[in-house]
Amino acid sequence: MIGADAVVRAIHKLGTDHIFGIVSIHNMPIFDAINRDGTIKIIDCRHEVAATHAADGYARATGKIGIVIASTGPGTTNTVTGLYEAQYASSPVLLITGQAETRFYGKGQGYVHEAEDQLPMLRTVTRRAESIRSAEQIESTILMVAADIAYGRPSSGAVEIPIDLQYQDVQTAETRLDTPALPAPQSVDDAVDLIAGSRKRVIIAGGGTIRSNASGELVRLAEKLGAPVFTTHNGRGVIPEDHPLCLGNLYQARKLHAAIIDAELTIAIGTRFQVGVSGSGALLQPPGKLLHIDIDPSVVDLVHRSDASVIGDARSVLQSIDSAMNFESGDEDFAGRVQEANQGLRQTLRNRLGPDYEGIMNTIRDQLPRDGLIVRDTTVPAYNFANHLLPVYEPRTFIGPTSAAIGPGLPLAIGAATATGRKTVVIHGDGGFMLHATELATAAQYQLPLVVCVFNDGGYGVLRGLQSAQFDGRIGDTDLGFVDFAAFAESMGVRGETATSLKEFQDAFISAMAASGPCLINIDMRKLEPMKGSILPVEE
Repeated sequence: MIGADAVVRAIHKLGTDHIFGIVSIHNMPIFDAINRDGTIKIIDCRHEVAATHAADGYARATGKIGIVIASTGPGTTNTVTGLYEAQYASSPVLLITGQAETRFYGKGQGYVHEAEDQLPMLRTVTRRAESIRSAEQIESTILMVAADIAYGRPSSGAVEIPIDLQYQDVQTAETRLDTPALPAPQSVDDAVDLIAGSRKRVIIAGGGTIRSNASGELVRLAEKLGAPVFTTHNGRGVIPEDHPLCLGNLYQARKLHAAIIDAELTIAIGTRFQVGVSGSGALLQPPGKLLHIDIDPSVVDLVHRSDASVIGDARSVLQSIDSAMNFESGDEDFAGRVQEANQGLRQTLRNRLGPDYEGIMNTIRDQLPRDGLIVRDTTVPAYNFANHLLPVYEPRTFIGPTSAAIGPGLPLAIGAATATGRKTVVIHGDGGFMLHATELATAAQYQLPLVVCVFNDGGYGVLRGLQSAQFDGRIGDTDLGFVDFAAFAESMGVRGETATSLKEFQDAFISAMAASGPCLINIDMRKLEPMKGSILPVEE
C-alpha cells in the first residue's frame, strides 16, 4: 500500500462515490489508485475551477462531501474560485491536491509547479487547509479535514500531498472517520414562549433546513401554526411551492413585505439573512419579534437582532419545539391576506415576463418531473423567473451560485446530474456560459442527462441593465457578439438546437427531455418578445 492508496481508503470512508478533477504529474498516483480500486468513478473535467464547481454541485444534490483532485501550483490556483463559492454557499467541498517533493518544498528552487504559499492561499477560501508531512498522515488528515468542514454549517477544505509521499509505502493501520456529534439543542423554552405569545407568524426557511433534512419537521410546524413560509434561494424546495402555506423565495420583495408588516413573530430557521446584491436583506427588518434558529452561533444577531435564539441542528430543534407545543394555530385572516398578496405579486411578475418567457418557464416546469433538478446561473432569466417564479417542489433540486458569480451553472449541473442521474435543466446566459462552455465535452463524455438552455443576447445582459440605470443609459464592455452555441455544442458531441420562437423552444425542449444524453438549446433572445421592467423586479 502506498500513499495514494491511503487517499482512496479515506474517500471510501467519506461515502463519496464520484470525484472530479484533472490528472497531472502531481496527482497521477491518486488517479491510478482510484482506477485500480475500481469502485469510485472519476469525472474528468476540462478545467479545475469547473471540477471544483462540479464537486460543489454533487455535494448540494446529495448532502455528501464533494471531492475535487487537482495538481499543485496552477491547478490549485484554478480551484480557488470554486472553493470560494462553496465556502460562500456553506457547501462541503474538499480539495485534494499535490505538492512539490518534500526535499524541494519550501526552498524556492524552481521545482515544476512549486507553490510555496499554496497553503496560506487555500486558507483564505476554506475553513481548514492542511499539508501532509509523512505518508502515514495521509488518511487521518483527509478524514480530519473532511469531518471539520462537514460539521455544523459546512464549508470548503483542502489537503495538499507532496508527490513523493503519494508513491511512498505506508503502514495499513486502520483510521476511523470521527465525525463530531452535533451538540444537543439548547432549551427551546424561550422559543416556545415567543410562539405561544403570537398568532400572526411567518417563517423564513434557509439552506440549513435542507442540510439537516428538516423538510418534514418544517412543514409540520408551518401547518400546526398556520404560518406562511418564505424560503431563501438555498432553502427552496424544503416546502413544496404548491403547498398552500408556501410563499417561496420572495421575502426580499418590498411589495410582499408590506403585507407581512403586522406579523407578531418571524421564525428564521437555518438562514444567515444574506443581504443580497442591493443590501435589501439588511434593510428589510423581519416583522414583529424575531426567533432565530441556526446551527452556527456566529450568524445569530449578525444582520438582525433576535428576541430569542436556539443554537442547534434545525431538525432537532424543530422536533423539540413540536414536542413542547401546546398552543392554538395562527390567525387565518392574516395568513390569507399574505397569500393573497403573494399571488398578486406573482401575477405582476409573470405579466412582466411577456408571453414568450412565461411560456418558456411554463414549458420547463410542465415537462420536468417534480424531482428533476433546476440549476441556474447568474443571468437575466434567473433574476426574472428562475429564482422566484419557476416552482420547486423537493429539497436539493434547485442549485445556483450563492455568491452571484457568473459561470458556475454548467459545472454545478454536471456535478448534480452525476450525483443523481436525474434530468437536470440548466438556465444559463451566454456570457456566463462562455466561462465553462468546454465542459460540454465532459457532459458528452459521460452522457449526462442535461438540458442546457442558453439564453443568448450577445453579451452580459444583467450588467447592461445595471450600467444603463447607473450611467444615464450608457453601456460598455458588455457586448460579446452572437455565438452559434448549437453548432458549438454539436462540435463537442452534444445535440444542439436553436430556438427563435416559443414554439421552437417548446419543440426543442420536449425533444431534449426525451433524449438520454446531453442537449443544448440556443435561445435567440433577439427574436423573442422582450421582458418588461427591471431585471431585479423582486426587490422593488
